[in-house]
Amino acid sequence: MNDKDTAMITDAGFSGRTALVTGASRGIAAAIAKGLAGQGARVAISYAASADRAAGHEGAADRLVEEIKAAGGEAIAIESDIAQPGAAERLVAECEQRFGAIDTLVLSASAQVNKVFWRQTPSDIATQLQVNLTANVALLQAVLPRMQAEHYGRILTIGSVQEVAPGAEMPIYAMTKAALRNLVENLAVQCARDNVMINNIAPGLIQTDRNAFRRQDRTEWQAFIRSANPAGRAGQPQDVVRPALFLLAPDNTFTTGTTVYVAGAAQVARSSSDAACAASPAMQDAS
Repeated sequence: MNDKDTAMITDAGFSGRTALVTGASRGIAAAIAKGLAGQGARVAISYAASADRAAGHEGAADRLVEEIKAAGGEAIAIESDIAQPGAAERLVAECEQRFGAIDTLVLSASAQVNKVFWRQTPSDIATQLQVNLTANVALLQAVLPRMQAEHYGRILTIGSVQEVAPGAEMPIYAMTKAALRNLVENLAVQCARDNVMINNIAPGLIQTDRNAFRRQDRTEWQAFIRSANPAGRAGQPQDVVRPALFLLAPDNTFTTGTTVYVAGAAQVARSSSDAACAASPAMQDAS
């Protein structure tokens, strides 16, 4: 699915469904929100205004809502800083008040601190634990009972290839993503009989504004992406949207408890010689 595919509603596969997508004002989650709306879902876009402002994207959530509505979709934006205790429960309550019961949940909001382990401060660690784990647990506890009672629910967490291939720059982030994947597997087993499908997508290097700082020097960026994965390139948000829509679809009634890696094979253990070949410009030209 590309932007043209989401420019108008052509498929009513999610018609009547209410989706909450966290951290959805930008990046991968914004693309998923557009994909869901393009297939008929009512989409609540949660965002943290302070985070968007700090990243230089103030008003991104409102612009996304306008874009979805202009294409014939239905969406609202809900400001919610889930780094604050209790915000997750309030987010669900507001979404249900304005849009109805949530039957489709995408947990994408995350905090990422790029520092080696011994430089991570208590504040750095606390923020990542709160946003990446504690808030997601609260969101799941808020929506799962109703989903199980009504025998329908689709939940997707946006993890990271660092669950299995952690980097030195983000040790706490990687730890939280691995823990969330473990929770997905645990809950999927408990909820499978209730037609509640719970899955995880683990992206690798996807070109978004979050990694824009790496693209300031084009030569360094090209070297970085050549070494990031065997594919030797960065993925695009739409590469994540395709499997996300499959896993969240009402007619997905049997795929649950799984992790889909959208990472150009970065999740596969490689020898140093394999990595060197993957980074070779000659190999990239041949691919």
